[in-house]
Amino acid sequence: MADEKKKNKAQSESLTSKIKNWFHARYVEYFSEFKKIVWPSRDNLLKQTVTVIVISLIFGAYIALLDGAFGFGLTLFSQFAATLGG
Repeated sequence: MADEKKKNKAQSESLTSKIKNWFHARYVEYFSEFKKIVWPSRDNLLKQTVTVIVISLIFGAYIALLDGAFGFGLTLFSQFAATLGG
């Protein structure tokens, strides 16, 4: 019975050490990859942010213009269709 407890304890320790080793290996791997990241400079980040905002505003205005044009055209078409059906 004492041998069985020792065996179970040895198995649980090996499982614990396997888990610790697995997490440690992932930590070392992630940390080494994190060191390879090249962060943009403040000026570069500001230029890219402004570019994204300006392009988003241009495309938003374009989509709003098309939406308004199609809505106006649909309104005219429905009015025209109403006069034909009436």
